[in-house]
Parts: sequence; structure tokens; C-alpha cells
Amino acid sequence: MKKSKATEAHRVATDIAALKTALKKQGYITRKRPKQAAWTITPLNHRGTGRKIEECYLLTYQPAPISAWILHPLHKTYSKLVNLSQT
Repeated sequence: MKKSKATEAHRVATDIAALKTALKKQGYITRKRPKQAAWTITPLNHRGTGRKIEECYLLTYQPAPISAWILHPLHKTYSKLVNLSQT
């Protein structure tokens, strides 16, 4: 059975809300990229006042037939961020 676009859009909105909440608790900032199903994820530095540009990630949603979240660049922190999103 094929999913409707509205159902998939609702699921994506629910997923990103949960991701943003989990990442914020761990000290990450998420910002929506304009006109894209993509979010920039940036960790705060040790003082919590600025950002480390070299540790910036891009989270994208790949629509059907893939229907999955992709984190770029793939890095050792990837598994940590994925684990945060599943809690």
C-alpha cells in the first residue's frame, strides 16, 4: 500500500521535532535549510557561546522510495547522533 504525501509529511514533521528536542538536550543547534528537506546541526563549543564550524553536519530527508534520514558527512559522531534520535 502506497503512503499518501500528507502521511509522509506528518511523519517527517514528527521525526524532526523529536530529533531537534533530543539534539538540543545534548547541546546541538538545529537550523532548517530554506526550501529543502534539510537541517544544519552544529554543536556548541565548550563554553556554550559559539560554534565550531568544522563540526557542522547536514541532516537530509530522502523521500520515497528511500524514505530515510541521511547525515552528512558520515563521521564517528554519526552513530552518537543516531542514538540520540532514537531515545
